Amino acid sequence: MASLWKHPESKYWVACYTTADGQQRKKSTKIEAKEKNRSSAQGIADDLESAHKKRLTAEQIFKLYSETRREVAGESIPAATVREFFTGHLERIKREVSPATIAAYKGASKKFLAWLGNEADEEIHRVSRQHIRRFRDMVADELHPNTANQIVRFLRVFFNAAKADGYVDAVPTEGLKSLKKPTERTRRGFTVEELRIVLKESAGTEWASMVKFGLYTGQRLGDLARLRWTAVDLEEKEVRFCTRKTGTVVIVPMCKPLEDHILSLPAGDKPDAYVHTELGKLAEFSNGGPHLSRQFGDLLGRCGFRALNSNHAKIEGRESKLRAVKALSFHSLRHSAVSMMKNAGIPAVVVQDIVGHASEAVSQVYTKIETETKRTALAKLPTI
Repeated sequence: MASLWKHPESKYWVACYTTADGQQRKKSTKIEAKEKNRSSAQGIADDLESAHKKRLTAEQIFKLYSETRREVAGESIPAATVREFFTGHLERIKREVSPATIAAYKGASKKFLAWLGNEADEEIHRVSRQHIRRFRDMVADELHPNTANQIVRFLRVFFNAAKADGYVDAVPTEGLKSLKKPTERTRRGFTVEELRIVLKESAGTEWASMVKFGLYTGQRLGDLARLRWTAVDLEEKEVRFCTRKTGTVVIVPMCKPLEDHILSLPAGDKPDAYVHTELGKLAEFSNGGPHLSRQFGDLLGRCGFRALNSNHAKIEGRESKLRAVKALSFHSLRHSAVSMMKNAGIPAVVVQDIVGHASEAVSQVYTKIETETKRTALAKLPTI
């Protein structure tokens, strides 16, 4: 038989009931725990147990619970469609989080609502874990498991808010395990010929400069986009990075091709200005993430190294050159830098220090690589 219980830190009666398969459940009645309200709260508890034993659907149980609360407490469970709640929540939090976070939430919301189709205009409590799982698997197949896991984390924010506001009884993302990364390697470095094609296609833009910096420093996209002139020491011929991912300070000596390139760049009057003005601003706005990657992906598409987006015309004669969508990315320059250095005979421990890789071997022996050692190593790199 259903019963009532009060948590020491709550002011509401909690319904304790048994499901059809014998499981014990608890659910707040949202009715104040006073003796005069006991019979009303007991009615909700009895209805919940009865509903489960009759094996009603989740929709029927939610409706019954809502109607019972309205009858005994004069209070209805709030209702909103998935689209209404997502749109409203984005509006409510836009002054509480960064523009980059809002952009990420909007992207996840747009993709999920599009996938739901007509169901996006049904009440949010009808979204189940099965919905989230199927959507996650679709994103993983279309993009990447890491992207799918990230989007599910964004959706969890919406459903946690919906639960806190009383729109849903349970968060459908709960209990859903993250997808594992694929074991096969899908990324590789650029060949010299591919690099020349990319530089030709990006000539006259900041991306041409970014490619050279990426190749000759081995640093990550976001860190390169945020590079300021104060971190470029032309006297010592060094570039200093503080990596966002690990917080590590990395000092990279300029090899001759990079030094020549830096000297060819226009420098403004402000010493703290971005080396790449427009991409630096974009990195700050997008938190160094999707907008930069998307632009570089579009560049690779124009070079024929990726499937082109639907809003770009296909480049005649290049369809046969298309690679797997994720085989090449800006991160591939990091692979290229490592490969070029190793092919030039540079010791692995020096390569790891230059690109800022965490290395178990390095950490175990606390190796310190002197600047001159790195400078000598980088001097072996070819000019692209």
